[in-house]
Amino acid sequence: MEDVSDLDQSAQLRRARALGFGAASQGEDEIQDALDKLAVLSDAANAKPKKALGRLFVDFSQEHLHKDDFTPFRKILRDCIVRNWPVAAGETVLGFVQAERQRHSIRSASEETGIGPSLLERFLVDAGAIDADDDRPIARKTFDAMAYADLLAEIPTLVGPIGMQRAMGATKGQLASLVEDGVLTPRIDNPMVKSPWRASDGVALVAELQEIAVPIEPADESWESIQDAKHRSDLGVGMIIAGLRSGNLRLGRRPDFEGYAAFCVVKDEVDRVKADKLKAEGGPLITAAAFGRLVGIRTQGWFEKLAGSGHTPATRRLHPKRGRERVYVSESDIEEFRKRFVTSPMMKGEFGLTSRKRLLAALERFAPNGEDYGPLYLREDVEAFLK
Repeated sequence: MEDVSDLDQSAQLRRARALGFGAASQGEDEIQDALDKLAVLSDAANAKPKKALGRLFVDFSQEHLHKDDFTPFRKILRDCIVRNWPVAAGETVLGFVQAERQRHSIRSASEETGIGPSLLERFLVDAGAIDADDDRPIARKTFDAMAYADLLAEIPTLVGPIGMQRAMGATKGQLASLVEDGVLTPRIDNPMVKSPWRASDGVALVAELQEIAVPIEPADESWESIQDAKHRSDLGVGMIIAGLRSGNLRLGRRPDFEGYAAFCVVKDEVDRVKADKLKAEGGPLITAAAFGRLVGIRTQGWFEKLAGSGHTPATRRLHPKRGRERVYVSESDIEEFRKRFVTSPMMKGEFGLTSRKRLLAALERFAPNGEDYGPLYLREDVEAFLK
């Protein structure tokens, strides 16, 4: 907006009239744009239409309120007001009764729904209704009332973790596993919100599984709960649920439990899924330390260093509990390592060498650029020496 603070009062008035005429002469869209700019300039907590629009609002709400010739102009000003302020349905603005609310502010929505303004704002920010960095007072933080009506209606119905567990008949650990694998997602992912769950999501999951479950005897030890299968096999609950949905796993239902806790899977089928997963990943994984013991090198971190320098392949996975990436060794990784390298214990196993002193004395350890990887030798050097 233009700065006219250096002009005297009469000059400011003349300039304001010129700007107003310039906007009005270009049609309704330009008028609405100019009015919106005036509304944006008034973002204080008590900046109601009268304060923001000044004499224009006063004249149209009093002197020109019942003059038919001014009706189109009153409507333009009314449209600006309902577009920028939280005008409720049934409220009269410049002689027009508002049929439905167009805008809500955090304050007006809080008053209508009974939801605290701080909690309400978290949901609105999460939904994209208002910006996280909007520093205006809550009376002026407005959003499209119709677009977010369903959200406002839904927030009071949300439940906390205990309510979600009760709704679907699940334990704390079972719910946590479903969330960890994305089978269930909260309505809002914000640790400050204590009731982020749609109970209907949990009920729908149980109903879906109920459709494919068959009754089983509690004493039948060939079955185990989904949570027990997760812990025993290290398969994620998400993968187990996916297997149930695809028909790759069967689902049983115990009569002595209710809800999600009653569902069980066949142990042998879970083991098969686990074996298929390991095969797809290159075989069973062992830790780098366990592989070191297998080949006779116990120096801590030697394999991680060797793989990190690109001399041999390794498999990296997130630790299931700590969340940090760890180095593992698959069957294919071991095969590639053995193709290139030999350790002293490997010499005895592969070549039947009981006395390796002369061989070890004659060979140089694998130490490119002076890097120390312990008693590790290139296979081609060993085989060439033995020939």
